[in-house]
Amino acid sequence: MLIDALAKYPYEGLTRELLSLGMSWVAMNADLNPEPEELADALEGALRSLENKVKAHTSKMGRNDRQSFDKVLRVWFNRSAPETYSELFELVIKETVELIREGRLDPRESLTAIRVEKNGTYLGVDYDGETSKPPGKKAKADHYAILPAIIKQPEYYERQSGFLTPTTGGKVQIRLDPLWFSLVALGFFTGFAGFIGGRYYLMTKPGIEGLWPYEVEDVITRGLLPLTEAGGRGRVSLSTEELYEMKLAMKLAEENRKPPDGVYPVTLHLISLEGQVYTELKTLQLDLSGLSRYLEAYVKRINALNTGGVRMTVELKEGEAKIPKYPLWALVDIAEKELGRGISGDGEMLAYIFVKDLYRAVNSGRKELIEDSVFRLFRQGRALLEGSGRASGELRKVLKAVMWQDHLGVLL
Repeated sequence: MLIDALAKYPYEGLTRELLSLGMSWVAMNADLNPEPEELADALEGALRSLENKVKAHTSKMGRNDRQSFDKVLRVWFNRSAPETYSELFELVIKETVELIREGRLDPRESLTAIRVEKNGTYLGVDYDGETSKPPGKKAKADHYAILPAIIKQPEYYERQSGFLTPTTGGKVQIRLDPLWFSLVALGFFTGFAGFIGGRYYLMTKPGIEGLWPYEVEDVITRGLLPLTEAGGRGRVSLSTEELYEMKLAMKLAEENRKPPDGVYPVTLHLISLEGQVYTELKTLQLDLSGLSRYLEAYVKRINALNTGGVRMTVELKEGEAKIPKYPLWALVDIAEKELGRGISGDGEMLAYIFVKDLYRAVNSGRKELIEDSVFRLFRQGRALLEGSGRASGELRKVLKAVMWQDHLGVLL
């Protein structure tokens, strides 16, 4: 049932990827052809597993979305629309679980009812709050929910293609019944890696349905969830791909969480409100397997030195507090600051250049390239510290820590 439903969905893109993530919870916790009660239990259990993300901060709905959802939620559940997207998604999933348990919505009927018309695509049954039927020629719009703007608009508008220029062909309105909407919402929570600086970070695993039903649990629970939770908790934002991946892998290493290599690659969708439209600013393929192994070993060796009485941290000021950090962590922070403030002094971009070099060397899997990048930092850092060049006190402090003999040994 799940495989057939996804196969009939007529489009590629973000919505399909979220649907496949939402359906993966059913494949994990119920069956590919679940009975209604099993499906309801799977949706409810998934929402419970994602509780921290459900309560995370998201943006308020725009006026158009709010008005549209207010109308359809009153028809479906006799409820008004909440303020934020996370509240909307949680409400729809919870209420849909009750509809299924009460026998008011038949999952099999819903998942097999897909209709593609010239001016719109209808996913699921025509549900009026009391009865349901397959969508007909006169299906009522207020019996279906439109895709939320934070999902719908990025599939049409990308910054690279020019403002408000469609990138996926003709614009077709996609409408969903409560169950299909719940699966999209569940996929959103699964892939949600933070709403940071006014931007949404969503991670998906295109083609994850190929892992149903036996391998998908490992990829979701040990792979995608640790990645997205690390991004959210660490408030890891994107300045460059190298720094984003380094910071994300560092957070995983700190928490001793080791996603299986089989989770990669994952797709990162960076979505922002540009003007009045949510646009996909970037789409990146992430593979942290090499970085994670290197940084896990780094953390273990640093902690072993600390335990042995060799202090291997450096304090950086954050607000009014001084926070002890591993030297490499501190250098990545300096690199991000360099990008933010631009060129300054004779040590311009030294931290960023080294972090980028190390990133490439580690991902190459070649030890000699790691050695070259470390020795290059040592030579340039020494020239800066012992010469008359200008550099911030913070950079000098971090360079001294990075260039400790014991620390250089760890890096190598």
